[in-house]
Amino acid sequence: MPLPESFESFDQEYEKYWAERDERGILTAPALRRARGVMDFISPGDKVLDVGCGTGDTLELLREEKGIEGTGLDISDRALEEVSRKGFQTIRMDLADPEAELPGRWDHIIAFEVMEHVLDAEVMARNLLGSFDAGLYITTPNLGYIAHRLRMLFGRFPVTYMLDPREHVRYWTTADFRYWAEHVGLGEAQVIGLRGKVKLGGAYRRWPSLFASEVLYRFTS
Repeated sequence: MPLPESFESFDQEYEKYWAERDERGILTAPALRRARGVMDFISPGDKVLDVGCGTGDTLELLREEKGIEGTGLDISDRALEEVSRKGFQTIRMDLADPEAELPGRWDHIIAFEVMEHVLDAEVMARNLLGSFDAGLYITTPNLGYIAHRLRMLFGRFPVTYMLDPREHVRYWTTADFRYWAEHVGLGEAQVIGLRGKVKLGGAYRRWPSLFASEVLYRFTS
């Protein structure tokens, strides 16, 4: 179980978070995996808003493969500077703020590995409503993943983060997330498994609630 390297207060603006991850390059592969997970739903030239865009790797692949018009939204100036250098429009906004209001509409909104970092995920979800025409795509770690269940069986808490346990403040199984999504008004979700160590017969795709460590939820307008 990774633990904090220092006892400093956690960086709530995620400036240090993105600086460290950009320097190490540890988020590039996951960002590309998630981009490929939504590729089939996106058409050439579509407008895509990436909420919690980080350093823009997801948008970059979607632009290369689909020719999208991309916009990155984040609370980190460090992340948005990198996204802007890659040629994308940027928005600095905290969508967990009840007063936040997105300035426009997009064909697709993606929010990859964001909700579990947000204390007021309900506010963020509600602020996304009415701002997409084709699809909203959210990924989260799956607390019901078989490896996490086995850790709990042996008295250890699941590890769903990379470096610091303070990264994540919310946890969902697939059943709980679908129930939560209905409650906040997102509607019924299509559940797609993106990753899992048990690949026999495509288990993580066929039974994502048990065999997918990372899950994509797709909502249509």
